[in-house]
Amino acid sequence: MKSFFSLFSDSAGELKKVTTITVTGMLMALSIVLRNLAINISADLRITFAFLGIMAVAMLYGPVVTMIATTGIDVMGYFLDGFKARDYNFGLLVVKLIAAMIYGVILYKKATGKQLITGIVISRVLVVVICQLVLTSSVLYYSYTNRNFPFMSGSEWTAFKIWMTPRLIKNVLMLPIELVMSSIMLPVIRQAYTRVFKTRTA
Repeated sequence: MKSFFSLFSDSAGELKKVTTITVTGMLMALSIVLRNLAINISADLRITFAFLGIMAVAMLYGPVVTMIATTGIDVMGYFLDGFKARDYNFGLLVVKLIAAMIYGVILYKKATGKQLITGIVISRVLVVVICQLVLTSSVLYYSYTNRNFPFMSGSEWTAFKIWMTPRLIKNVLMLPIELVMSSIMLPVIRQAYTRVFKTRTA
């Protein structure tokens, strides 16, 4: 348990380094660019690879820095959108912070090689299942489709399942692609970071 909490204290300590601010800012910019290149399937469903920048921050600097970066990306991305069809949703921000924490806890201080790849796979699968399929879907459906949806009752679950089906299909089809991309990109980022700053990050 102590080692778990030390991940947060060590991550908070990363904020004292100029390198952390610089590199995190660059990765945030990358995520915002990828966010704006998203493919919109519907109002509630889109394909984006913005998670790559977030996972890279998590790998390098841990959960605290990642949660701060996630908040910045979400707020800046919202204001940079050319068309704001909806008000800012704090429920979705909370879900993204949970995802950032998952990434940070699992990926921070992982060595290169098999250990890092395993962490990438586990963290991405957990985020897709817990955050995207369960939490994000619930927040979106409640916020924009049916505010009276009885989550503890089965009376309207048929409508929810119909609404949910495209999200499930999209996430199942995209997960292997996302795992391959992150398994290629993150080790490259780790190696480049180590080479440029000549520091051990594992």
